[in-house]
Amino acid sequence: MARREVFSPSRGIRIETSKDWSGRYYICWQPGASIFVRTRKEVIKFFGWPIKTPTGDALRVWLTELEEADAAREAAKAPVVVNETGSGDPQPALLLTDELLATGFGPECHDVDNANTRTVI
Repeated sequence: MARREVFSPSRGIRIETSKDWSGRYYICWQPGASIFVRTRKEVIKFFGWPIKTPTGDALRVWLTELEEADAAREAAKAPVVVNETGSGDPQPALLLTDELLATGFGPECHDVDNANTRTVI
């Protein structure tokens, strides 16, 4: 499991975040309550810190840094090719090529004789 990033502005208040297959999640604690949420808006609503306070500003800056880091990771991960229609819009490269779709994962996948198989129980 990936290491969680932590925001803890004061004693007893803590936000941990990481990513799983569904995207980023946040686990928020404050005295007497905790919550598991998926969006920035829900984190801000849970704590209710106004914009012009040091803690509220620090939270928003931290969330923005996380979003920028996620976007940079995604951009570096996905190869980009020029669209074949000539529009010039970058599109993610297809990982399944025509050759792979035609042949599958190897010749052994196509040579199975299903008519002569039996299940032994």
